[in-house]
Amino acid sequence: MLNKKNTEFIVQGLLRAIIITVIMLLIFAVILTFKDIGEKISSIIYLLITILSIMYGTIYAVRKINKKGWLIGLVISIMYMVIIYIISIVSGNTLTFGTDRFIRIFLALILGILSGMLGINI
Repeated sequence: MLNKKNTEFIVQGLLRAIIITVIMLLIFAVILTFKDIGEKISSIIYLLITILSIMYGTIYAVRKINKKGWLIGLVISIMYMVIIYIISIVSGNTLTFGTDRFIRIFLALILGILSGMLGINI
């Protein structure tokens, strides 16, 4: 399943997901400089950015590999969340896992699996 070519597509999908995340976070940061947005809205926007990034990266990789979409989606979503949490820790956030973080990780994994299935069937 994970030959060299498939691994390259997984890494490309992961990089595309991270690039989409960075672009959308930069756009959101510009919006925040001009408009005050509440904590609840910010949390929803961060969740939407995560969802769109994982979906895009997973669908890209699965369309290139063309098999085992659910597994590719799971791998990409796990790697994406690990990278996001490493960046979060490096930037000064604490590594506390409350219910909201577990729910966010669980949703990311389910979304990766479903996006992989979607990518196969598009």
